[in-house]
Amino acid sequence: MNAVALAGFSLPIGDHVGRPLLRSAAHAVHWPSTLQDGRTMSPRLSALLLIVALMFGVSQASALLFALMGPWTAVGLQHDGTAMHMAFGQSLPRPEWIPVYPGATIVQTSLARSPQLPSGVGTLQIGTRAGLDDVRKFYRDELTAAGFDVTDRGIVPLNPATAAFLGIAGNLSGRRPATDDHIEVVIRTPDGLLPSRMVELHWRKISDGPITVAQP
Repeated sequence: MNAVALAGFSLPIGDHVGRPLLRSAAHAVHWPSTLQDGRTMSPRLSALLLIVALMFGVSQASALLFALMGPWTAVGLQHDGTAMHMAFGQSLPRPEWIPVYPGATIVQTSLARSPQLPSGVGTLQIGTRAGLDDVRKFYRDELTAAGFDVTDRGIVPLNPATAAFLGIAGNLSGRRPATDDHIEVVIRTPDGLLPSRMVELHWRKISDGPITVAQP
């Protein structure tokens, strides 16, 4: 799998979905050295982001960083020479059936399109202080009510040690063949002194072919 690292994201080239490089726990915290308008990130801003990550969790630090960066676009070249067009921004439009956990912080939204994925692959990342069971029940109930067949995959195919190392607490998968929609919900472990967790929603059209959510 080839990948490009762009402004804090590792976005694989092909039919995988990327996730932020900003990580917590035993993992290093990475963020870009320049903002979208070309300004260099000051040491004070870097220190602020680190403090926010340690106190309130990586999701909150990521949300602050992406708010400062603003919306942006990029183009990546795939192995077959075709282009993948990517857009990023906290206010990007998303399907009306994509639910946001009550009170959650919008971290980032992205949409990638290519000839292989003409309908696009969308990602919504949110931060919440809610517990695993509450988040899992909310998305299971909301997606089921929207007509999806939802499967709770737990941490499969990972073992507990690997899931803990990667910061993955649970996964839900939903399919709605009537509208050709597929969604994956990745619930991550909490971090920070006042803990919050990242929740990632990845959606696509079933007819565009299989997609695998990239892990760190």
